[in-house]
Amino acid sequence: MSDSCKPIRIEPAFEEPEQVRALFAQHAPYTAIAAYQLDRSYDADQPSGESAEPTAHPWFRGNWAANGKPLVPGAEKILYNERFLDAARAFFGTSRLRPTFIVVNVNAPMPAAPPHVDIPTFHGATRDQYPLRFLKAMGASGLFEPWRIIQAGAVCWFYDGPGGEFEYWPEGLHGPMLTEGPPFSNVAIMADNDRMYHRIGRVGDADAKLPRMTSAAEIRPIHHDAWAIVEKGETRAVYPSNAIRLSLVWKANLETESQLESLNVDHVMDLLGADLRQRNVDFRLPANPLCDEEWMTLLDCIYCEDGGPRPYR
Repeated sequence: MSDSCKPIRIEPAFEEPEQVRALFAQHAPYTAIAAYQLDRSYDADQPSGESAEPTAHPWFRGNWAANGKPLVPGAEKILYNERFLDAARAFFGTSRLRPTFIVVNVNAPMPAAPPHVDIPTFHGATRDQYPLRFLKAMGASGLFEPWRIIQAGAVCWFYDGPGGEFEYWPEGLHGPMLTEGPPFSNVAIMADNDRMYHRIGRVGDADAKLPRMTSAAEIRPIHHDAWAIVEKGETRAVYPSNAIRLSLVWKANLETESQLESLNVDHVMDLLGADLRQRNVDFRLPANPLCDEEWMTLLDCIYCEDGGPRPYR
């Protein structure tokens, strides 16, 4: 692994970490990631029996900034954090950066997440126009790299319990897994997480029991020092705050001059269709590919379950 590929550890991540940490409770509740991740690998093992209720891991998410604009009070301090910008300049060797969005994660004790890369963005094909599931397939296909917008990504933790490491594969999944370990009280990692495989390590003790919950569940703070998972008006689990892993993901676009016209749906479909025909895949072109379930399932099967996204080099 070359030094240019190695993530940069930022410590401390914030001058006033307790103010940032307090924002998590202030802007709760948070929705289960299973509600919109659309990646089956994020689900817990499904119970047997036709009447059994599907389950999901206790992983919750919220959005604090998008398109370069804060969505909640206090997010501006994170969006324009000079420590993140300095690390991004060092990692990518450019000062042409535009902070774009912040998402936050709240994790109760759970097994390690599956290795993954973050949802990519392309010139003309972003989260504003395309479903996350479609963008994921575009990234995994490798067909749209000339249009890819490179994104600097910082991941920051607030967690003092067992586990919760940041695990990553800078040479691809066939290379060694590396780990950033504790302390996590005010630490961030700068990397290219759109192209480098990574995951949240196991959170909590190895024998921690998963709560009975589905993608409809939410997590919210209760009392002074605890969090509760609530679904259908029922409290499914309660945890002390020190058992909850809080993290945030910060992204900034590297601004470069694209030599190609921006993508549009017709161009995207032309490239996907040509590739599927070359693979001898039997398919039909949908009238509305961005919301056609059969088409989405086909893309998942061909690209996202066939070797996955190309590793970061």
